[in-house]
This record gives sequence, structure tokens and C-alpha cells, in this order.
Amino acid sequence: MTRRFRIQSPGKDADDTAWYWFEVEDDGWVLRQVVFESALEIPRTCEAIQNSDGTTSGGASMAASQAQLALVRERFGRLGVQLYQTVYGAFTEGAVEVPPEAVDVTEAEFERAWSTALQHRHLSHYVTGPLPEGARVTGMVCALPWGPGRTGLFVDIDVPVDAFVDIASLPFDPADWPAVGTVAEFEVVTLRFSSARPQIRLRPTAAPPPGEPWPRRARR
Repeated sequence: MTRRFRIQSPGKDADDTAWYWFEVEDDGWVLRQVVFESALEIPRTCEAIQNSDGTTSGGASMAASQAQLALVRERFGRLGVQLYQTVYGAFTEGAVEVPPEAVDVTEAEFERAWSTALQHRHLSHYVTGPLPEGARVTGMVCALPWGPGRTGLFVDIDVPVDAFVDIASLPFDPADWPAVGTVAEFEVVTLRFSSARPQIRLRPTAAPPPGEPWPRRARR
């Protein structure tokens, strides 16, 4: 039988307080886990979680699913797991014992917390992990699936995960887009997951002036 509950982890002051939400099996194995921390800013486009004492939980530092993590591990190995943990957080190790002060929550309450926490994590900044925001990488343009001027393009950065440059980060004129085979430097903008598939979002650190070609140097 699945049980859902939340517990409060008080800190030294109000800003250190956190709410842990768990969805567990009979043996204490965690299926999903959410953490809201008062010290974290709540993204403006997400609703806040109202606590029973009238206070508002802070931003979510975790919104992880064991089922999704297992798919990521199977498909993308260690790097996929590291990227998943960067976005969604790392699970509490081992089985969870339900403390006396735990507050049981309904499935609907947990799903609301889960949905809110996912939105928080998707809009958060990822400054840790193997490819934090702002990291610079060298990559080769490997595909323009929709053609120049549409949607974006894919870049090979020597990892088993898709790396994508959105149209908003590319020159306005499609004729100035880099062709397949172009090698350039890119900056990590953010990380995204869709159906347990990670994607690294990039942008060029520099582009040639309009009308001038991109360099076609060999990869190192």
C-alpha cells in the first residue's frame, strides 16, 4: 500500500526550515520525494505551497521520481543520473521510517505538491553538476532537422545526451546559421528533461558578423 506524508525539518531559524514530502511503499522504499525549502526563492510563475501553520513553503530543491531515475540510468548511464540529480535532486538513501510527527496527506495533496515542485525545478538555475549553467564547451553542429531558420539545431559535444541550440540564440537571418560540420564554442544555458530524456540547452558564445562564414576548423 502506498503511503504519502510530509515532515518538517526545522533549522536554526525560519529560513532553514524545510518540508519533506514522501510517497513510499510498505517497506519504506521511496517512490517520489519532494523538498520545499524556505530559503529558496519561489519562481514567480509557480504557485506556493501553503503550510498548515499559515506560512508559505519556499522553492523546491527536490522533485524526484525513482521510476524516472531508473529510465534515465538505463538509457544514459552515469551522466544521465548526474544530470537528473542536478535538476531534480538526489534521493534519501535507504528506506524511510515514518516519524511520529509525520502528517499524512491525500493523493490529491501530494500531486499538487509534486506538480508545483516540478515547476520550481524546471525554472531554477542549475549551477552544480557536470554541466552547470555558464559552462563553456566546444561542439560541432551535427544536425539542422528543420532547416536553417526553423526551431534550432543540434550540437555534438562528445556526451551521450542531446545538446540543442534554440532559434532565439541564433542569427536572425537563416543564411547566417552555422552549417553542419561547423565547430564553435558554446555556453550551457540550462538543462531540460522530457520523458526521462535529458537535453542540454546551449548558445554560441560568439557569432561571426552578418554575411561572414562560421569557422570550419578541425575538432580537438
